Amino acid sequence: MNFLDQKSLFFSLTASFLLLFVLSCGTQDKKAGNDDSAARFTINGTLENAEGKVLYFANTSLDGTIILDSVKLDNSGSFAFSHKRPETFEYYIVGFKNQTPAVVAIDSTETVTIKGNADDLAVNYSIEGSQESNRIKEMSELVTALEKQISAMKPDAQYLPKKAALIEEFKENIAKQYVFSGPDKSSAYFALWITCKGEAIFKPLTNRKDSRYYAAVATSMQRLFPGAARTKHITGIAERGLKATRPVSTQDVEKLEELMNKTKNVGIFEINLPNRDGDSIRLSSLKGKVVLLDFTVYENSSIKMRNIDFRELYDKYNKKGFDIYQVSLDSREHFWQQEALALPWVCVRDGRVAASPYLQTYNIQGIPTYFLVNKDNEIVLRDEQIEDLEEEIKKLLKK
Repeated sequence: MNFLDQKSLFFSLTASFLLLFVLSCGTQDKKAGNDDSAARFTINGTLENAEGKVLYFANTSLDGTIILDSVKLDNSGSFAFSHKRPETFEYYIVGFKNQTPAVVAIDSTETVTIKGNADDLAVNYSIEGSQESNRIKEMSELVTALEKQISAMKPDAQYLPKKAALIEEFKENIAKQYVFSGPDKSSAYFALWITCKGEAIFKPLTNRKDSRYYAAVATSMQRLFPGAARTKHITGIAERGLKATRPVSTQDVEKLEELMNKTKNVGIFEINLPNRDGDSIRLSSLKGKVVLLDFTVYENSSIKMRNIDFRELYDKYNKKGFDIYQVSLDSREHFWQQEALALPWVCVRDGRVAASPYLQTYNIQGIPTYFLVNKDNEIVLRDEQIEDLEEEIKKLLKK
């Protein structure tokens, strides 16, 4: 039985590492990891107000979250779970159905002890024997405080820039305290996946500094755990991020200037692709509006967070003349159909995927990539040239 239907727990953790146990009766096969000959670790402890409650023990791996064991607690509230030691540092959770669990990081640790209250395990617990688990708990508390600070802000014209500034400051502090201070630690890896109100804090595929944070942790993992699944996973993200966020070269600038000059003379290079209903939508049909022309792949796990950012801009400026024309290069049409279902802007797909002629026409070297198009159907900026997207949109809307 799947504990959660997801590729990785970390892509869907909320800011406070909220994880709701959605369980039907029974647990997964407990045979996994019961090799008595393997080195093992133990998570034990005592929980108050827990009599008669079922406590679950699960692993949050790259393949999803899997229940490893469970126990019905008696009036003593004591428990003990044992499992074989993982190949790299790994993350486990202990908690009750429909409640936020305690997160435990296991590396070379042999025994971790948890003490807390079953009525509010999310915040009312302590961990002994694992410094990394305590660092993860600290991050959880810091993110919760950030969320409360953002929720208390007034939804005025300064809301988005103030929110962005708070998150950026928070990110820099997290990077300093938990990533660069020990990139070889499990808490550093964990820090890279935290979210605030459903939005990723670190965005390695769109932010070069963030991709360097990933690269720092990946380098440490390659040294400590060469060939491990988590090492390959984070290394791949770091490499894609560094490539996607590479500095703009002189050659890139020259090609963009050439593209801009051409569109000034003949208008935008036309795109004509089908939307979800099968109707062909031309890019030029949006002439008279400021348009964000976005080339994307929804199958990229970071795109949901990117679209959340776009949604804020769309909701704020659409009635003022701003629109989005989003070109999907996903190979799976059904997947794209489902992902685009709730998006309010123009969503089209090029089934030729990597062979799309628009990639060459627009000199696209990496995905995702976007352009800003003015009201006259002329390209004015590419993402690599933009520091503040909202400010650039506001400038074009005023012209």
